Amino acid sequence: MNGSAHTDKPASERRALASYLRFSYPVGTTGLLGGESISYPEIRFSFNPERGKDEYLSELSRILNDILETERQYSDAAFLSSGVDSSLIAFGIRAKKTFSAAYEEEEFDESPLAMAAAKKLGSEHHVVKIGPEEYFDAVGDAMACRGAPTGDASYIALFIAAREASRYTDTVCSGEGPDELFCGYPCYSRYFDDPHEDFWLGVNTIMDIGEIPLLPDYGGNGFLKMNAFDLTWWMQGNILPNVYAAAKGAGINIRTPYMRQDLWDFALSLPTQYKADRSMGKLLFREAAQPVVGREIAFREKRGFPVPVRKWMRKKPFKTQILDTLTGRLAHDTLGCTDADGILKAFYEGGDDSVWKQLWEMFALIRWLETLGEDKNAVDFIS
Repeated sequence: MNGSAHTDKPASERRALASYLRFSYPVGTTGLLGGESISYPEIRFSFNPERGKDEYLSELSRILNDILETERQYSDAAFLSSGVDSSLIAFGIRAKKTFSAAYEEEEFDESPLAMAAAKKLGSEHHVVKIGPEEYFDAVGDAMACRGAPTGDASYIALFIAAREASRYTDTVCSGEGPDELFCGYPCYSRYFDDPHEDFWLGVNTIMDIGEIPLLPDYGGNGFLKMNAFDLTWWMQGNILPNVYAAAKGAGINIRTPYMRQDLWDFALSLPTQYKADRSMGKLLFREAAQPVVGREIAFREKRGFPVPVRKWMRKKPFKTQILDTLTGRLAHDTLGCTDADGILKAFYEGGDDSVWKQLWEMFALIRWLETLGEDKNAVDFIS
């Protein structure tokens, strides 16, 4: 696949820590125990000014229809959220079984919309209810499946959902890809107001520490630079490793139908005006999906895969777990380059919700290190 990873010499593990603390996952490394470093071929966009929207839409529809027809041979089960990506997979393969996650916190819960879609599809729908107890109980097992840590809170929920799906099927389809291929994230709207070439930094960085991996300049086009980041470090460095780690931990096969060469090539050829505007992303992708899923689902606002972690972190038993983890010896030896105490105080004493991601990524890192047992002594950034 154009843009897929290739191995290089082992990365410096101190740089891996800096990378993790900046992005919430270690950009450019598959593991921190003498693991291989990863670099990605330059993303090369190629636009044909003579092609019109109708021609692009026809080609995209053809590719998607072929992907869905092919996938029907491999699985009749799919993860199903409220969005267009997973819905297109589920409807397109005519899934007999679908799976979604549910939370008590209504502002985070997509399950009612997923259940409505499943009813329309006619699938046997399974909802896994995730509360703070289930979530925190799964952290250790989920982190043990990762070759490198991730501070992406949605990974734990994905792990739990995959474990639930494994009770009913051995293969499930997942809808990763269109947000990166077709610029579905809301942050892309920033480019239209401020086309600064490095606006991706403000979107993706968690802490201001460590070196920033370089991206090609793309003529100062911030939209393309953001797209290149999403296609390489974010999708291949975090999203896909999370999916495959969750599958490994659940003992299930996860298929990612959108990860196909022809769709990738098409996305690199699609002009930006057909990807996003000020109000919405995945514009042409949504149009291509509409005949399969209907207009309401096709043009539904993106919600992502939200998890109420920042609320749960303040509940007493989980607050105690976090404080014990981040004030222990392992955290002291590992996080000396950060203001961990300041972040803890800001969140728990100052009520500052803006630091919850920093707090979670530090907690996730230490929990990952704990799963290594004696092997954690080989991780170079522990003093």
